[in-house]
Amino acid sequence: MSAIAEGIASYAQEKRLSAQTVQRWQSWPEQDRAAFFLVAKELQLNDNQLRDFLDWLEEIVARDGGTVQDILARTELQRPLESKLSRSDKLKAVKETLRKIRYPRLAQLEEDLRVAIKALDLGNRVRVSFPPALEGNEITLEIKARNVQEIRDNLMQLQQKLEAGSLQRVFELLDEV
Repeated sequence: MSAIAEGIASYAQEKRLSAQTVQRWQSWPEQDRAAFFLVAKELQLNDNQLRDFLDWLEEIVARDGGTVQDILARTELQRPLESKLSRSDKLKAVKETLRKIRYPRLAQLEEDLRVAIKALDLGNRVRVSFPPALEGNEITLEIKARNVQEIRDNLMQLQQKLEAGSLQRVFELLDEV
């Protein structure tokens, strides 16, 4: 048994990983297993998290070619792994980066929506939000107000944006989902 296989087996026992998850991981080429082992240990991935990573990495390799090792060596993934962030913050940053690599069209759409909302210049008292993963074609508008006049002012500002067609861009982007 190779050192990597032993390391994975030890990690699997420590984290109580399912046999199916370990078998899937062990089926990868040695260099991919080794590269992912370092990430799994650094982030202390549990069985569910590990399966998500396996899914996304396999899907990226199937779509783009290359190897898991190549993907994990990318600067945008290495940066949070090498940072002084907490384990939880590292995990969040790595998952988000990996999600962007796995779903580039969705990530670009989210960025385009962020830019479109910022361009509306609604101030800090009006917030526009979207459902997770942009599922559905609805937005949520939240207005914070300390008095009736602030509500009027914010509604008037929204009305002006509607009449000018500025909000239309947001819905056009949502239609691309």
